[in-house]
Amino acid sequence: MSSRPCLTWTGCLCGSKHMLLCILVTTQEQSIPSGMDVYGYLLAREGRLEDVENLGCRLFNISDQHAEPWVVSGCHSFYSKRYSRALYLGAKAIQLNSNSVQALLLKGAALRNMGRVQEAIIHFREAIRLAPCRLDCYEGLIECYLASNSIREAMVMANNVYKTLGANAQTLTLLATVCLEDPVTQEKAKTLLDKALNQRPDYIKAVVKKAELLSREQKYEDGIALLRNALANQSDCVLHRILGDFLVAVNEYQEAMDQYSIALR
Repeated sequence: MSSRPCLTWTGCLCGSKHMLLCILVTTQEQSIPSGMDVYGYLLAREGRLEDVENLGCRLFNISDQHAEPWVVSGCHSFYSKRYSRALYLGAKAIQLNSNSVQALLLKGAALRNMGRVQEAIIHFREAIRLAPCRLDCYEGLIECYLASNSIREAMVMANNVYKTLGANAQTLTLLATVCLEDPVTQEKAKTLLDKALNQRPDYIKAVVKKAELLSREQKYEDGIALLRNALANQSDCVLHRILGDFLVAVNEYQEAMDQYSIALR
């Protein structure tokens, strides 16, 4: 697995038909294209679980002796909230390839969501060792620290990532996420998120966190404007759901229902 940041894979979704065609062709060649586990994760994160299931089946038809099909199926289970199943599939993938970063991330996330945080931390640390430039490895570890109320450790890690990988929308948002957990650093979180959104107005994680902050401040109109802007050139189920919540807060019930319907598609 490449140690490049996961961000480099986000463009795969834009060419999903081409990617799936590639899989069809490769099935005949009996080999698994590199990065299919990351692609499956991205599809799952977008809520495209039917596509993930189909991808997993196609990869298993090629070979069940590689980590990728197990990871893809595990992502389907994880985003279907079947964490025990995701844990099993992640563990199977690691048995086949102990250096599979995506398998470690899957198993770590499943362990975290099952409340086994200390075990999850071990897996995220191993993922960081194997892929020190991948932001999602650090995100997983920081989420574990936050889940165990270890705010100080999370802050130290987020600051280190910020210094190591540079000030970009992703690292700014990660640091802001930790700052949001401490009442003392709320203003810093706001500044960081504004910087992140200035760099990338469509960065979904930054939009979600800024919306969270605006919701706390009951600035619903500002939140609606933020979300509409982010959704102008993309569709994301999470953003549509949050927009629905904001619309309910200002008594725009019909449009809120429309947004919830879009989120469920």
